Amino acid sequence: MSKKSECRIVVPIYRSALTPDEEISLASIRKHLSEYGICFVAPESLDLSSVLKVGELSERFPDEFFKGIAGYNRLLKSSDFYERFTNSDYLLIAQLDCLIFSSNLNEWMERGWDYLAAPWFKGFSEDHTAGLWRTGNGGLSLRRVSSYLRVLSQQVVSGSIYPRWGHYAWGPPLKSLEAGFYKKITAIYGVNPFARQHSVEEELRHFTYNEDVFWAIEATKFDPLFKVAPAEEAQPFAFEGSPQWSYQENGHRLPFGCHAWVRYDRQFWKDILARDQS
Repeated sequence: MSKKSECRIVVPIYRSALTPDEEISLASIRKHLSEYGICFVAPESLDLSSVLKVGELSERFPDEFFKGIAGYNRLLKSSDFYERFTNSDYLLIAQLDCLIFSSNLNEWMERGWDYLAAPWFKGFSEDHTAGLWRTGNGGLSLRRVSSYLRVLSQQVVSGSIYPRWGHYAWGPPLKSLEAGFYKKITAIYGVNPFARQHSVEEELRHFTYNEDVFWAIEATKFDPLFKVAPAEEAQPFAFEGSPQWSYQENGHRLPFGCHAWVRYDRQFWKDILARDQS
């Protein structure tokens, strides 16, 4: 199987005039990952003629999905989005606030996770002293396409999960009970002969949190086969908050990439970039 069919590099974009920082991010994506095939996900109305390079593609979606974070979250919780990429085993979503440092994407795919991303610190904290918690932020994330479509197509009793339940992330020893928990809940409600079944995708219309919170914490509660990488294994894949601490914890080695490099310790990443170019 060729690299192109194994993974598609998906770059969300909502404007063609990029900032200097976004240009730096895109350059790093192209430098390390062009051979996998880059695809810009963009509004239908956006002119990408000044952005696309030879061999790069685009997938268009209605403009409404790019007018704010709520629209983007709806898009990445929809089967329509993932169905556009069924000719690839994986997607690597790389937003234009990422940096990529390696071309070794195959090594990460071989680990077999359905969702792999920069880990969060406990309670979504920006402070590393809270400790590693969960994988993690979707801005730089590796996703197995077939598993996402499987989760979204699961059948549940309408209203049995959301908004009754939120995005509760359980700790040990209860964490072991998370897998498939919502299937048990919906089975209880399904005893009602008047209960109406619909897909997880439809149930998600009542889920008010970000899409990465769903895939990191909630998806396995619907589908126990959905595999999210542990935070400790995700850390060498990507850094987000507290990059200097993460760099030290990773044995002073750069990760595959990072997310939100401008927001979290920009000077640290500028020094890394300067060293890489010297």
